[in-house]
Amino acid sequence: MNSDQSLQPQAVTIYKAPQKGKGQKLLKEGFQPADFPHNPPYLDGNCYFAGPSDRSIAEEYNQSYQEGILEVSIKQATYNQDFKSLEYRYDEKDGNERFEVVVPQRLFPILNQCPRVLKSR
Repeated sequence: MNSDQSLQPQAVTIYKAPQKGKGQKLLKEGFQPADFPHNPPYLDGNCYFAGPSDRSIAEEYNQSYQEGILEVSIKQATYNQDFKSLEYRYDEKDGNERFEVVVPQRLFPILNQCPRVLKSR
């Protein structure tokens, strides 16, 4: 292992504030296209996450939804290959750029293989 690899975390965590009534369902059943239809509130059918290592966006949405924060841990190599290119700048807060990860339905099977936990705080 070279020194660059030893500095990288083994997993990347992304964060989702599930809508009212969806927290336990997403935790137990994973991400299903039927839960993200191409009509309001998911006009594009995608699943939106707060980016790696910054749950602040999910925390803001959770103030409304009150379902907790779903944390999904993705292996670093998998994240880099399948999800890194889906990062988009969300906004800036306290001088730091914040990113969201917009996951299309075609990647739900990969996402569903990753460990997830629902945290109330």
